[in-house]
Amino acid sequence: MSIFVKNGVLHVSGAQEKLRGKGQEHPDFIADYTMLDIETTGLSPYRDHVTELGGVKVRNNKVVDQYSSLVVYPRSNRVPSFITKLNGITEQQLLAEGVPVQQAITEFRNFIGDDVIVGYNVNFDLNFLYDLTKKFKLPELNNDYVDVLRLARVYYPRQHNRLLDCIQRAGIAQVEQHHGLADSLDTKKVYDDFREHFTPDMLTAAQNKIKNINLLADELTSWQLGFHNPVTHKKFAFAGNLDMVEDEAAQMINNLGGEAQETVSPMTNYLIMGDHDFFDRNNDARLKAIEYNRQGGKIKRLSEGFFLNMIAEWARS
Repeated sequence: MSIFVKNGVLHVSGAQEKLRGKGQEHPDFIADYTMLDIETTGLSPYRDHVTELGGVKVRNNKVVDQYSSLVVYPRSNRVPSFITKLNGITEQQLLAEGVPVQQAITEFRNFIGDDVIVGYNVNFDLNFLYDLTKKFKLPELNNDYVDVLRLARVYYPRQHNRLLDCIQRAGIAQVEQHHGLADSLDTKKVYDDFREHFTPDMLTAAQNKIKNINLLADELTSWQLGFHNPVTHKKFAFAGNLDMVEDEAAQMINNLGGEAQETVSPMTNYLIMGDHDFFDRNNDARLKAIEYNRQGGKIKRLSEGFFLNMIAEWARS
């Protein structure tokens, strides 16, 4: 039994099927790929939804095809006002111009095919796309990928590295469009700019940022923990039937700078519950957490699958 990260991918004995089966990240400069970008109503693929899909197919570094569509859902198509302010997409526009979600994701999955995917902070996009392809029983989106953000962090160290920052520094544009196709085209220009100016040492540095860590070994260094570790300084308790080995999960949490508790307490930050127990109203730990929260606690319940995917996102960061 083991829990480890290999080439940025989290592996958890007994619970691997709970993780998104995305491909591996390979920082590199390639000539044939699909560049993509999506727009969404928020940051969480669990509660938010895709509003726009955009991408370009590249062969020998040249754009040979493109895809763009708004996406409409059978039920809610509400778009938060701050999203509309950002990209101009409204609920009325989705209802009038959107392609039904199943048709849109099927077309987009076919457009991507077996290509290596390239994008900016592309893990964000892949989470939404992976879940949609799974929902509609399409071929698993397990394509390997290149994240241009990782290249940007090496090329512009210790700086803000939004897509907007990169396109401004390279003189590509002064504003970010926040639309799938337009941002895909701008990201390709950033990628091409890096291709021209990256040194071999820079590329090696980016490749060495991919995590390879045994999470059950000794406590990790601050360098290994990184800036996006969701466990550090947090207290975790477990409840219900878990697929992962609880002792190993507790050791992983402790090694990541958190604290695994034997039982839920008023100081617990997260209560991790087995996926099948999450809605069990009679679970003792759940009832204790509710009572502690009534007394001023701030305990959040997470399903085992959600928790593991949270760790998996840190592993890929």
